[in-house]
Amino acid sequence: MPQSPPELLTLQRSLGEILTDSRGVRAAVGARPRALRWIAAAPPLDAPTRLSVYGDGYFLRLLEALTSDFPAVKRALDEDAFRALAAAYLETNHSRSPSLADLGESFPSFAAAHPLARRHPFLSDLARLERAVLTRLFTARLPALDPEAIKSIPAEDWPRVRLILDPTVLLLKAAWPVERLWLRRELPLKAGGRILRRPNARWLLIYRDETWVKVADISRREWDTLRRLQEGARLGAVLAHAAKALADTDAAQVQRWFSSWVAGGLIKGFAHDGSWADAKTTAGGSGLGPRARRSRRTTTHGRNRHAANDLRSRRTGSA
Repeated sequence: MPQSPPELLTLQRSLGEILTDSRGVRAAVGARPRALRWIAAAPPLDAPTRLSVYGDGYFLRLLEALTSDFPAVKRALDEDAFRALAAAYLETNHSRSPSLADLGESFPSFAAAHPLARRHPFLSDLARLERAVLTRLFTARLPALDPEAIKSIPAEDWPRVRLILDPTVLLLKAAWPVERLWLRRELPLKAGGRILRRPNARWLLIYRDETWVKVADISRREWDTLRRLQEGARLGAVLAHAAKALADTDAAQVQRWFSSWVAGGLIKGFAHDGSWADAKTTAGGSGLGPRARRSRRTTTHGRNRHAANDLRSRRTGSA
């Protein structure tokens, strides 16, 4: 008596396990031979070969996503070494999210523990930087600061004010000058170095403006002042710390920092006695992330292929 076909959900789960098995389709079906019973062969292709078309396509799509998200890492390692690193990562870090933007979340820590990191000790810092850039793309910005909000706060109240930084602002410490490799990520291999030979500590400011993600190498003092503001310290305490700890940093320099932060869109509002003095419109009015602006192609360094790739639709992340 012929057996009844499995329920649709059972068949879907079985095929999903086979197609996403990091060992490959043939190894996967070896452990689930009954799943082939309902997959038709079409000579000259047997059932495992037909399934491999989809299994191979799935992993190639994941590899493509990692390549797009970590172009500077790929350039530093060369294509073959990067593919080996990405394949090893995918063996233990399966796609669990509907969005491919989440696929490389653990890639920096994985790269740090990989044997390639012994030959390229800057690898972890570079991967962390590229991951930080990607997450800034998917972080919504607040609306621009309303200049009238500044006038609304009495002078005597300013020491108690907390500045509100844009959510895209991220501060990253790196032992290596990896921003150099990030800036060269789209260049041909022969057009500029692709490895770093000496460590040199960096204090990086990463944020997104109206065009694209910016990466700036700033002084440790400016970085530390921004960190205190981001942690919610009151303005008076921040300036007092600057005056004490940064003795050789004059007031004019600190003023230039604040002016550049306002001009760059880093400061978006003020928390004052529990109230919020912010932007011209309600939050969200101009803070849409790139998902709502996929047609934008302008980057910090001009129009390039990576800009288009990073704004691609990421809806096929897992089976």
